[in-house]
Amino acid sequence: MSAALFAALALLASPQSVDEPQWISGLILDRDPVAAFLSWDFSSVILRASCREETSVITYYGGGLVRDDTAKTALIVDGVSFEMRHIGPAEYEIDEVGLAALGGGEWIELDAPNEMGEPWHLGRASALKSLVASCRNHAQ
Repeated sequence: MSAALFAALALLASPQSVDEPQWISGLILDRDPVAAFLSWDFSSVILRASCREETSVITYYGGGLVRDDTAKTALIVDGVSFEMRHIGPAEYEIDEVGLAALGGGEWIELDAPNEMGEPWHLGRASALKSLVASCRNHAQ
């Protein structure tokens, strides 16, 4: 996705909460939910979560610091790691077990390659949780 589209998303999207300013969420074409996690200085998109039918998909950009074909990526919920399935260039699918854990999780991280060599700290990830619920509701 081009920088212009991300800029438009940032202008149209809204922060999820004051406690989680790095998360923004919105609708693409007024219908498709999307959530994005921004870098600490808001200069780049680290990940974008979207629905692909009832499936929740994370596209990992890593702040532009990693290759698009990173094969191993995991969602960590309250210290428990859930490996995500690599489904395309920089795209990963969260499985049902990971989704269930995410729904009740308090501390969320993304273990994917980055310049710091440690997981991305996503906080409570309320925007991601809302997106997952929207994907499931959209499928019904």
